[in-house]
Amino acid sequence: MVRSDASYNRYSDYSEVMTDDLRKCQVEGCHRRHAFARDDSGRKVYSRYCSDHTCAKEYPEDEGAHCATPRKLGDRYCPDHQKCDEPLCTKMGENVGGRDYIRWVCIDHRCTFPNCRARATDRQQRRCDAHFTECAVPDCKRPCHLGRNGQLDQVCAVHYGNYRCLHTDCPRFTGSRYCAAHRCAVRDCPAARHAAGGGDACPKHLCTSAACTRAVLYPSRPRAAHCVVHTCKTPSCASPRDGASDFCLAHTCAAPTCRAEARFPDGHCPARHACVVVTCPRPRLSAVPSSTLGVGLDRDRCAVHARARERRSASLDVDGLGLDWEGLRGRFDMSGERERERERHRLSDDLERLRRMEREREATRTWADVRGGQPSERPRETERERLERLQTDMEDWRRRYPSWDGW
Repeated sequence: MVRSDASYNRYSDYSEVMTDDLRKCQVEGCHRRHAFARDDSGRKVYSRYCSDHTCAKEYPEDEGAHCATPRKLGDRYCPDHQKCDEPLCTKMGENVGGRDYIRWVCIDHRCTFPNCRARATDRQQRRCDAHFTECAVPDCKRPCHLGRNGQLDQVCAVHYGNYRCLHTDCPRFTGSRYCAAHRCAVRDCPAARHAAGGGDACPKHLCTSAACTRAVLYPSRPRAAHCVVHTCKTPSCASPRDGASDFCLAHTCAAPTCRAEARFPDGHCPARHACVVVTCPRPRLSAVPSSTLGVGLDRDRCAVHARARERRSASLDVDGLGLDWEGLRGRFDMSGERERERERHRLSDDLERLRRMEREREATRTWADVRGGQPSERPRETERERLERLQTDMEDWRRRYPSWDGW
């Protein structure tokens, strides 16, 4: 049976069909059309409900292909198929994901092993058949005791607290095969500590460096074989350190006598020997003393980026001006001075123009007085206000830039 979500959406839109029409979803209050799935021959097999209310559990073709019980909006299955798989349990199970139907199990009847969603078959240990653990005491077939912290002990409830440590001449009683003083320091490891070396871990989890008695730093990694003192300091790196360096060979700077951390594996340190371009894995020119390249170039960059910067500098040499980066920076720094000079000239020209207009109006008023006329006072007052405003601007300019005295 081929089920298509696209087909569901296409044939489950809003419909104006009558309430008793079989083409309509049979859930009360729903007006969408019923959904369908195609069988192997391509024939449509319709459901009684729309795509939102059709249970995702599939049946054989002779049984109708679809579940007869509708599901609620937001659920994947109907209440019958979402119920806990434990007999006589009325709780709803938890979805384990995936498209295929798997019987759900509630949290009370689920296996307590991490990430296991199977039904627990042992009520005392609450584990499934695949994760059932027996007591570590020889010839004892009881399930291991489940502690209050949710972790399984190494022995059953009968031997818990009454089982003597297996280490020679150890008088302590413990809930596992060995007491805390003789058990491996790695978490969840029930083995005994290395007796010959006197370390903190069992032979499997003991650091492989010479004369080291510490446990490995990353016990869950098969290739991790060193403790925190002998493991590379780069996060998530389990390789051993390289000599006197705090990092492994790949994460140690490739420059001679340098023990700093490299920016990239098999590269150089960013502080002294790597190219200043943060995305560049090549060394800077100063880190290659035997190189004849880079004469006159930026020694803090690699040869590629130093030449690229030199080409950009050469492209600025227009008409023989010969501007380098410092000269170009000086030109941009002088742009503010040139702008202030242009502003000073503009204000000076406006002031001179208004003075000339004022002199012309004074001459016109004098001529009108001689002839007995009465010229208008309002335009003259307007020009006078503009003149006063410009004089105020010029005074402000002198206070801001006292060095400009060429007026």
